[in-house]
Amino acid sequence: MLPLILLSLIIPMNERLNYGGYYGLLRVGSSYMEISGVEKLKDRPVYIIESSQKTEGIFSFFFHLEDYYISYVDTGSFSTSRFIKKIHEGNYKNEVTLDFERDSVFYSNGKKVDANPEAKDIFASIYYMRNITFSPGDTISIPFHSSGKNYDMIVPVSGPYWITVPAGKHETYLLSPVVPKGKIFRSSEPLNIWVSTDSLHVPLKIESHLSFGTISFMLESIEIGGERK
Repeated sequence: MLPLILLSLIIPMNERLNYGGYYGLLRVGSSYMEISGVEKLKDRPVYIIESSQKTEGIFSFFFHLEDYYISYVDTGSFSTSRFIKKIHEGNYKNEVTLDFERDSVFYSNGKKVDANPEAKDIFASIYYMRNITFSPGDTISIPFHSSGKNYDMIVPVSGPYWITVPAGKHETYLLSPVVPKGKIFRSSEPLNIWVSTDSLHVPLKIESHLSFGTISFMLESIEIGGERK
């Protein structure tokens, strides 16, 4: 297993990654991930990570999705301090807040679950991986919490591979998290995440397997402080 040393944050603050969602060659939706700033939560500084996924156009009539997430991530350990999910899928709507306190997670519906003190949600995990060094052949292990359960997310690294997305052609490493069954990026199977081979490890393509097929979120643009790069 790869020993990991967390670096100081190298990702630009106010970085927003904009994605198009594709079902084969058909554009069916959009998504973004953004590290929008630093705030204090429970007297500790936290990074604010926001993300949204939604279907668009005619595809929305068959599979309406409009989800929003916000993750409050401790600036020292990159562990999750608070995670908010606002889910709207078809006629189903739900909002839940998870507060991470030492070795427990408190849900806004009253549920309490034991957890690893370093536990991370899916977005904290992605940005954690962006902020560490790794090479093909390495395996990353992340304490992970989702849907009231705790897991060790195991992430093999392979590559390099060249891929083309709307934002251009890039050399990438492939991260293939082994995740628990459940709704993570609306998937019950492992994700595939292609990240740039430079120090920023920008997620260029996120592939998610759904019951009716595979949807790929491919990077269309990067904005820093509202300016497109």
